[in-house]
Amino acid sequence: MIPDAPHFGSYRLLTRLGEGAMGEVWKALDLRLEREVALKILKDADDLRRKALIGEAKLACQLNHPNIAHIYDAGEVDGTPYIAMELVEGDTLRVLVGRPLEGGLLQDLARQAASALSHAHQKGIVHRDIKPENMLLTDEGQLKILDFGIARRGGDDLAPGPTSHHMTLVETTAPGYSQGTPAYMSPEQANGQPLTGQSDQFSLGVVLYELATAMHPFRRASLVDTLYAVTRDEPKPLAELRPDLPRTLRDAIHRLLSKEAKDRFPSLQALAAGLAEDNPTAQTPHLGQPARRLRPSRLRWLLASVATLLVVGSGVGVFLNRRALATGLGAARRASREDFTKGRRVVAILPLEQLQPDAEHAWLSNSFADAMAYGLVRHEDLLVVDRLRVVEAMNALGDTPGRAPKALGELGRQLKAELLVLGSYQVVGDQLRMGVRVVDVAHGTTRHQFQLDRPQADLLKLEDDLQQRLPQEMGLGSGPGAPRIQARNPRTRELYTKALQVITDGNQDSVQLANSLLLSAIEIEPDYAPARAEYAWTLAELGATRALGQGRFEEGQALLRQGKAAAEAAISMDPDASQAYRALGSILLRLGDLEGASRSALQAVRLDPADHKAYDVLADVFAGLEGEDNHQAARRYFEKSLSLFPEGWQAHHRYGVLLQNEGELALALQHADRAISLRPAAEYAYVTAADALLWMGRAQEAEIRLRAGLREVPNSNVLRSLMAYAAWEHQDFGTAEGYLRELEGAWPADHSNTLLLAGLKRALGGDTAGVLALFETYRQKLLASDLAAKKHNEKRVLSVNLYFMARIAAKLGAAVEARNLVDLADRLHPGKRRVAGQDPAFR
Repeated sequence: MIPDAPHFGSYRLLTRLGEGAMGEVWKALDLRLEREVALKILKDADDLRRKALIGEAKLACQLNHPNIAHIYDAGEVDGTPYIAMELVEGDTLRVLVGRPLEGGLLQDLARQAASALSHAHQKGIVHRDIKPENMLLTDEGQLKILDFGIARRGGDDLAPGPTSHHMTLVETTAPGYSQGTPAYMSPEQANGQPLTGQSDQFSLGVVLYELATAMHPFRRASLVDTLYAVTRDEPKPLAELRPDLPRTLRDAIHRLLSKEAKDRFPSLQALAAGLAEDNPTAQTPHLGQPARRLRPSRLRWLLASVATLLVVGSGVGVFLNRRALATGLGAARRASREDFTKGRRVVAILPLEQLQPDAEHAWLSNSFADAMAYGLVRHEDLLVVDRLRVVEAMNALGDTPGRAPKALGELGRQLKAELLVLGSYQVVGDQLRMGVRVVDVAHGTTRHQFQLDRPQADLLKLEDDLQQRLPQEMGLGSGPGAPRIQARNPRTRELYTKALQVITDGNQDSVQLANSLLLSAIEIEPDYAPARAEYAWTLAELGATRALGQGRFEEGQALLRQGKAAAEAAISMDPDASQAYRALGSILLRLGDLEGASRSALQAVRLDPADHKAYDVLADVFAGLEGEDNHQAARRYFEKSLSLFPEGWQAHHRYGVLLQNEGELALALQHADRAISLRPAAEYAYVTAADALLWMGRAQEAEIRLRAGLREVPNSNVLRSLMAYAAWEHQDFGTAEGYLRELEGAWPADHSNTLLLAGLKRALGGDTAGVLALFETYRQKLLASDLAAKKHNEKRVLSVNLYFMARIAAKLGAAVEARNLVDLADRLHPGKRRVAGQDPAFR
């Protein structure tokens, strides 16, 4: 109960500073120490919450930093919890939002905030609620971060308000939950994941961006759309909005806003120092990392090899010593010589321009383009360029997808397109107005154009009209096949469209988010086939890259079986759904059904010859089969994929792995490096590059690639493993031992990675006999097992780890044992004998 008396325990209440949903804030006199404090008296706290709140506040009492409002005391009086804090007068940073802040002041605020948060993080304390309302600026220009240890809990939130920080805990939530804390959440916080200091970094980045530009980078009209933006949307570049800011500061803010926690700063101590000294902090990812992490990487070579396989192989191959049989493999092998694009006019559909930008309707840009693509893709004389290829080409030319391109001719040439389809739309009152035109790239003339004007309530009808009208205007007729399965609820379409946009990121977090969006769409409309098809694709990716990558094979198989059911359901709803066949092919490949995989992926290609991902699936099918004819088919499919989408980093990487197993290590390295240039955070591309270099006997060059990879992916155990192996190879035993210690318990005791690391540890100790005995025992154990029953990706992992065991044995002078290990590695995944034939380790 809030007291009416002028005293509260040992505090004399002087002036009430504010009152709200959580309690009151008073200016009070601590009668014991005779100092004025800000006394926060909380109400309506149950026993569990009261204890937790007091416990956190007492933990925060250990913080002692000039930029943190100090917590002096925390406890309770007659069951009412309180917190006594340093009394600081000033304005919260909220009063500064609304006009771009001068660069010098912004940099100074950033430095002070980074220094304060760094101090807290070193003490193991994460604020969890960094936002303008919890940051106060005194009249002397000193920043104070407020409410450590008492950040938002449950559904409580704080709204913009008075100038004194003492109000921040007690203000009521503003109407529209999205106007409060969610807009400052990190992606991992929005997804309900455990929080580290990197979460505070993201929130700080949001605050600094808002102060720099006078606009919030992620706030949208609703909570769902705000959280979607936090996890998906990239803010506009500060180089465009605030070119006057120091480059260091601009780069640092963007790094703070990295979607993945590992891509932010290792510690904010680095940022504080960089801003104070005007160092190019954002360009030095290692700055502020403990020296231990900077040493040449660790023994993650083994996971590296494993990972190489996994990413290559969303399902690369099971060892099968068989001839080209049957309908699936035989037909797909012959089809690798076909040119599915021959005789087709190439059409590229650009994301539509939103004439009056508003976040609520921004998703329609891609949705309308998708509807037009669907209306054209089934015409056998057309080839519709993949949406991601269009976006990549626009970005490369400095265009912004969703805005009018600057040079249509050059864009068309980049896309090798004969026709470009452009459009624009706007919402006027309750009407949706759209204009579409088809441009002849060679002549720069408009071939066709039309307009549509429909009530906004008829959005889905408008998409139907658009899908049918465009082919008619182009003189193509209605096209073969049944009409597209249409959503009945606009929200279904919105969720589906946003999921497609998210999938293009290609990392595990983006695939997981897309999976959640698609599941929400399916819950609204269970019979919406496109959502089912893409949902199946996300399950295939999650099953391979997440569960299998962590050695949880049964969990991976369960995800794949779930995806198979989703793909089959989509095909039963829409027999012409090319993406459903592609997803089914990918899943069957990973389940070991190569006949079914090749049959399904080939059907996807026949339905949509521009689907580069379907070519990747076909390439992966043949990459894991024995025989020159199969490997040539894999090469041809990879080359088809890359001709359609030269920026396909995954295709470059997978092709590199195929070439690596073929023994073409130099060419494999070229493709792996190309993948890295396209996707600097592509962890397994560094693995492939390092493997190729190690197998060519170029260990020092491998270390250079691995260090670069660790700067981009500092938490990668795969890369650390390879670094440890490389360190052992050139006798840097101290470094190798350090990484081995860090990797203890990284994999289950019976995992091949664990055995490999154990062998390396014995080698470091000079126990050659122990190494060979360990490897031979493991080899015999594998030979006694049912190798054919092992899952396809598991075989790839085993093969690479056995090959590295063989290299260790060879370098220890055990030629016979090394050859036996290579033979088993080749049996599990063909190609290791070819590699060993040119690997200096076996000479």
